[in-house]
Amino acid sequence: MKDWFPLASYEFYAFLTTGMVALAAYDRVFMGSALAHEQHWTIVSGVFWAVVAYLVGQIIAMPSAALLEHVVARRILRPPSEIVLGIHPPRRRERWLAALSGAREYQPFPVPNQTRIMGKLATGLNVASTAMDGEAAFVAAFPHARSVSDTATRLDNFINQYGMCRNVSMAAIIATAMLAYASWQTHDRMTVTLMIGAAVLAIGLFLRFIKFYAAYTREVFRTYDKVVS
Repeated sequence: MKDWFPLASYEFYAFLTTGMVALAAYDRVFMGSALAHEQHWTIVSGVFWAVVAYLVGQIIAMPSAALLEHVVARRILRPPSEIVLGIHPPRRRERWLAALSGAREYQPFPVPNQTRIMGKLATGLNVASTAMDGEAAFVAAFPHARSVSDTATRLDNFINQYGMCRNVSMAAIIATAMLAYASWQTHDRMTVTLMIGAAVLAIGLFLRFIKFYAAYTREVFRTYDKVVS
């Protein structure tokens, strides 16, 4: 972002955009599209609603992280660290998700790379490779990866991308629920169309979240393999 812009790039995309998606659905369902049909915006009203959207985005980020990241991506699905290191093989759900998202990052490293990385981690943690935990492996590798400036920059980009995709996906899920309620009440064709669009946005950005989330993990272990002898 430009120096004069009050928000960092992550705040703009991950919070403001998230809030705008949820606010647009709320406006359609509960405010009769008053904001969408407003023709005489002032600077004060524009700033006010932008701030409201930003705050809504901050609030949505909490269930987004709790549900989409820590429940879906780390419990219902196997964490990327366990997939890329071969600690557990990808199940059908992980293979389908990788195929749908085009995420080669959500696939295991080649076996020689797995063996070498796991051996280094096992030595550093003083545990057997067969007893390795994905979270412990990530925590051990992360400081080494952040010590490389190029990798640190890529990691920042990946976390910005996956945070934005995760948050907007959560906002789109909420928007889909609101629009589904309105569709059931009114049977309005435009509302049904908007509901379908919100659902597509939710699914599409969830797939992008998984891709960048896995890319973040993969980059940590790739760099660890390079810098640790």
